[in-house]
Amino acid sequence: MQKDLKIGMLLGMVLVTAVMVWLSTGPSLSPKAAGPDTHSNLPPQEDPALSNNLSTKSLEAQNAEDNQSKPLDSTIYEQTEKIKTQKFHIVRKGETLSDISHKYYSSANKWQKILDANRNVIKDANKLRPGIKLIIPE
Repeated sequence: MQKDLKIGMLLGMVLVTAVMVWLSTGPSLSPKAAGPDTHSNLPPQEDPALSNNLSTKSLEAQNAEDNQSKPLDSTIYEQTEKIKTQKFHIVRKGETLSDISHKYYSSANKWQKILDANRNVIKDANKLRPGIKLIIPE
């Protein structure tokens, strides 16, 4: 039992050490490996890894100037057509169209509305198969 504990601890330490080495030397963590898109707000001739004379203040001033020169788009777009949501119902064993109609419309007499919306799925209105996905029209 003691030997298993020692082996487990040793393997755990080896694994943690390997992960730490991989994380500290991984190419995805270096600034050069990130590529040119990382510093897209800088002019193309200036590379932040090569020139140390750029200060944070000058970058912030440049970003502020860029933001002031471009007006913000505050246009409000109104949708002319309502978004139509669609209800679905999965048929359970023993359910009928009248049962489903009563559940959604509070009237068992509107089963024909469900049948008309699901003609491609329902072959016989008297025999609903469990698991069928029905569209419930508004």
